[in-house]
Amino acid sequence: MLDVPVYRNQAFGVALPRPFDDWVFSAGGSPRTITVLFHPRRSSLREQLWGALVLTSFDGPVPLGAVADQRVQSTWQPEFGASFRLLTRDSVTVAGLPAIHLVMGGAVNRVAVDVEEYAIARGRDLVVLQFRYPRGLPRDSVAAGYERVLLGLAIRTEVAAVAPVADSTVGGGAAREASMARALAGSPWRTRAVEARVRGDSGPGPMSVMVRLEAVNEDVRARDTLIVALRAPLTVDSVRGATGRVFPGARGPLVTLRLPQPVEALAATAVTVFYRLPEEDRTAQILGARAAGVRHAVDWLPVLEPRVDSSGAALPQHVVRRSVRFDLPEASTAVTAGHLAVDFTTNARRQMAWVADADPADASGFVVGPLQRVLLRPGPLVSVRVWLDPSLGAIAPEGRAGEIADAVLEAWAFYTRAFGRVAYEDAEVVLGDVGQMPVAGATLFLSPFATRDAVRESVARVWWGQTVRFAGRGAEWLSRALPRWSALALTAALDGDSIRQRIVRESEAQGGAAAALEAARRAVGDARFRAALREFFLNYRSRSASLADLRAAIGTEGSEALPAPSSLR
Repeated sequence: MLDVPVYRNQAFGVALPRPFDDWVFSAGGSPRTITVLFHPRRSSLREQLWGALVLTSFDGPVPLGAVADQRVQSTWQPEFGASFRLLTRDSVTVAGLPAIHLVMGGAVNRVAVDVEEYAIARGRDLVVLQFRYPRGLPRDSVAAGYERVLLGLAIRTEVAAVAPVADSTVGGGAAREASMARALAGSPWRTRAVEARVRGDSGPGPMSVMVRLEAVNEDVRARDTLIVALRAPLTVDSVRGATGRVFPGARGPLVTLRLPQPVEALAATAVTVFYRLPEEDRTAQILGARAAGVRHAVDWLPVLEPRVDSSGAALPQHVVRRSVRFDLPEASTAVTAGHLAVDFTTNARRQMAWVADADPADASGFVVGPLQRVLLRPGPLVSVRVWLDPSLGAIAPEGRAGEIADAVLEAWAFYTRAFGRVAYEDAEVVLGDVGQMPVAGATLFLSPFATRDAVRESVARVWWGQTVRFAGRGAEWLSRALPRWSALALTAALDGDSIRQRIVRESEAQGGAAAALEAARRAVGDARFRAALREFFLNYRSRSASLADLRAAIGTEGSEALPAPSSLR
């Protein structure tokens, strides 16, 4: 039983208050359906004084009329038997969503009872709210409590587009991502800590990975099933439980684990996942060979939880304690998000450990190779360490490391004043042939030939994409638009607005995402827009945000210049 004023289900984005202070919630259901009963703490359910919340998902849009008819024919007529009477069936709106309202009467276990039910459709999700009125009790008092429940029901209404989802989890691309998102939808597990070990050897070949995940069950009931997913093209080789037991058959990109015993609500368990990072995969670009043996990885950690709820709205994100230990040949160096906590050499092997205690970023990336730390540049807000691929040192312009470090410090100071502080005291800059790697925490992967504008945009991703994480509709657009616009704002402040306007015109001609933000700024005025953007950052710092959240922060006038979430992925 859950004795709380409000039942909340983050996976479905639903919150439900209880009708009276002495009522409690009891949860149950099947893997695809959640059923929550609310009832007086000390009464028997046989007395028929209780209500229910049912949450489930369909493979396509909810056929609301057919669902209501099926509920009547398959559920209520058999339960009431010959005493069944359908009193009301009408279409209504509940929490801003279409619903069908049913009222039925009859007898259950010789208790005369009326049942009021609302079937609510949100995209492919069905929410059923049910109230029972035993006829032997004063109806007015019970109805007053049920009315509080109905008025207090909150359902997120940012509905994701309903599209067919491929069942195959083989291969990469959008089908693999969609399959992973579908499998994790509704998962109650939240990652609390990650301890990873990456081992690499000299020369070509895969790198072996072992990741221990601490997972907390945030459901209101015990759960005995846990899903582990890896992004393409990675696949799980094996999984061990907290006691060292090997889960049989746990292989592939997506594995479902049946735990040896249920994990109670808010309790934790641990699993250790073993897999390999391939030497090169040009399609997925997860890990690739680079100049002089430098290799990189992105989005390489296992996933236990969804980034969005079933409506497509961004879920609240939690800070995860993360440590990554590297076991490498003596001449190799590893750089990743966090701070370097361990670095020593023994038996011709280099042992390095990077720890991120308060890093909200989840798109962790790393670079491994014969990197050399060539510069340490302290600043008032952050200290910048520059690492250089030695094979590029001979052709990189002399003093380039210092110029890039100065540009990072300059941008860091501007974005702190413009948006607010971020939770990093050190920034790592890796200069090498690292392709289009994203920022990982406060670790920036750049070419030694990067322009000052490219450095400014890369630093902006520490604010937009790492500290504020994007999810839901428009996440990809936000990850392009906000860092680019921030770099334009810095250009205007330091190089003059005429330079900025020239860049904006070029961006508009190319259909650049930052042009829409610039149009919004002109619509609401510079001061209001900057204040709204700062408030947006402060409200969603260390959380996930969607395009709908940004539109709400800017206001109606400015958001007209931005794309609608429904028009984007």
